[in-house]
Amino acid sequence: MKKLMVILGLTMALASTQAVASATIATVNGMKITEADADKALNTLTKGQKKWSTLPADARKQLIQMMAPSKLVLAKAKKSLSTKERDAAVSSFWMQKSMANIKITDKEAKSAYNKMKKNLKATKSTQKLPAFDVAKNSIKMQLAQEKVVAKLMKSAKIKIK
Repeated sequence: MKKLMVILGLTMALASTQAVASATIATVNGMKITEADADKALNTLTKGQKKWSTLPADARKQLIQMMAPSKLVLAKAKKSLSTKERDAAVSSFWMQKSMANIKITDKEAKSAYNKMKKNLKATKSTQKLPAFDVAKNSIKMQLAQEKVVAKLMKSAKIKIK
């Protein structure tokens, strides 16, 4: 019986901790902001130095004021963007996030630059290629995008009917 009471007590303690952590601390046009949301924002803003529970009232109000615009923008976007537009935005965001995890060296970029230069000469194009230092970041982004797409295509199962 004593063991059962201890287990029940621990369960209740954990449940109440979770309830507090997800308690609604504010609303913006009826949209909830939870303590967990606030702690997540504070973790980013203060590099883990502050928690909602330790903030004074004026700092709490300031944090909610900082968090409100993202809630409002999200709500407006959900209402005014078509499904196609939302899909495009999500795809674009995912691509940017994936590209940020791809590291392209200066050597790889220089190699791609030299290949472009060679192709321009071979086609006798009058187009001028900017200096490598000017084009380097654009080339790195293009190479990262190509790597992400190549990885996706590698696992794609395409069937043409």
